[in-house]
Amino acid sequence: MRRLLLPLAVTFLIAAAIGRIALTYSVFNQTWDEPAHVAAGMEWLSRGTYSYEPLHPPLARVMVALGPYLDGLRTVGYESVWIEGNALLYGRHAYTRNLTLARLGVLPFFVMGALAVFFWARHLFGRPTALLATLLFTTLPPVLAHAGIATTDMAATGSLALALYAATRWLEAPSVRRGIALGVTVGITVLSKLSALLFLPAALVAVVLLYRRSMRPPAGRLAAARAAYVSAILVAWAGYRFSIGPLVTEADVPLEGRPEAQGDFGGLYRAAYKLARAPVYPAPEFFQGLAMLRGKNQAGQKAYLLGDVRQDGWWYFFPVALAVKTPIPFLLLFCLGTAAALRLPGPSRRRALAPAAAAAAILLVALPSRINIGLRHVLPMYPLMAVMAGAGAVALWRWRPDRRLGPAAVALLVGWQVIAGLRVHPDYIAYFNEAAGRHPERILVDSDLDNGQDLRRLADTLRARGVKEVALAYAGSATVAEHGMPTIRWLEPYRPDTGWVAASLWSLKLGSLNQPGHDDFAWLERYRPVAQVGRSIRLYYVPSVPADSRR
Repeated sequence: MRRLLLPLAVTFLIAAAIGRIALTYSVFNQTWDEPAHVAAGMEWLSRGTYSYEPLHPPLARVMVALGPYLDGLRTVGYESVWIEGNALLYGRHAYTRNLTLARLGVLPFFVMGALAVFFWARHLFGRPTALLATLLFTTLPPVLAHAGIATTDMAATGSLALALYAATRWLEAPSVRRGIALGVTVGITVLSKLSALLFLPAALVAVVLLYRRSMRPPAGRLAAARAAYVSAILVAWAGYRFSIGPLVTEADVPLEGRPEAQGDFGGLYRAAYKLARAPVYPAPEFFQGLAMLRGKNQAGQKAYLLGDVRQDGWWYFFPVALAVKTPIPFLLLFCLGTAAALRLPGPSRRRALAPAAAAAAILLVALPSRINIGLRHVLPMYPLMAVMAGAGAVALWRWRPDRRLGPAAVALLVGWQVIAGLRVHPDYIAYFNEAAGRHPERILVDSDLDNGQDLRRLADTLRARGVKEVALAYAGSATVAEHGMPTIRWLEPYRPDTGWVAASLWSLKLGSLNQPGHDDFAWLERYRPVAQVGRSIRLYYVPSVPADSRR
């Protein structure tokens, strides 16, 4: 019976987290990217093609489209992936049902991440650490947030953690069986999000550098490595339905219209372009997605940090985001766990440091990114940090100077994190720790605070207040007219309005979508909001002759 206690406890922790996640489904309308992911996945399922938008690999998208597909929805056929996604989500006048079915597709990746934390922590540090690490991971608000929406971030998080754990087991004792396991998990990770092509090699290098002294001679390693390589290629290609085709198509800019085709190297460029149009490449959508991602990163994206707005980002964006979006006790326990691992002898120290080194590698390679729109882009750090945080909790529990102080400190820190998560429920997306203060919008906005999720709440608030007309500045992908709103007039940039005005924090801090300015609606900052709707929308009443309402 005692042997069953740990599996039962871990099952309870995962089930409790899933329950908390599921309770958010009916609260929030869709976040920014959910329609596009559902539309692309539905195309893969119902048409067997993947042409809408190859910027992301298909696995997570297929999973979020699977529930609606099994429920009878099919690709509608709109040219825009966003319009198509909304047509699916609002289809059959069953918005909440369709959105819930889509979001359920992310839960397997959350479970994958939790199990990776459990098995890796148990392997390195033992059963108590495994239990505490799982508890800490499954109560992290950023993890709960992205496990509850139909996007790709949780898929990348769970699969990358599992792939890194498989890599450490392969390094310890290479075999064909473990090589296949490694290859399959790597293939799944690559199919989850293209950022895995940056994070996974960096993390693997960090792990290999730690393991290199204890690695076995290459005699049996070659066959195991071959099994891993072949498995990864086959799994990744299978995700694209073993497609074969050209890297560029007729829909791309014609060769003659490209400036690169002229000049001294024009002949070489024209030859490469024609070669790329040959219909012989496996998974061409994968390479098209890489090209799109490269162009997107070069262009950057309008983002907000500490009151500043930039197009090309900040090198310190992710460290700041981690510092204010991660529970403080989790950060403390992670540091304690890393310090405890450093005190271990020889090979044990190197293996114990692997999760921390992998997390540091992910953060390091993310620093130069010009796309700074949310902590979610480094979410794969959290399972790795959770393993070390669990080790920190056990080390603190066993603190020698005072046998009562250690357990009390662990109870305080773990309880602090659990209670902080419960207090913010269901607003895990907008969670900030105590260091952010009462106005986190002065630090971060975008998907860390305002992901377009509170339109449904706004409709309820306006209905409760009897508001018949409202001027609106909303940043999100939801179809406003489908959510029972009163008469809407869209707030125009730089044109103050009167009466009831609702503005999302994204609009207040970053201005209009796809426009260079960021102070389009800054005039509203002079007024005190009548209500805060959820965590991301402010509701104002601006009198015709403003006087007392000014700050």
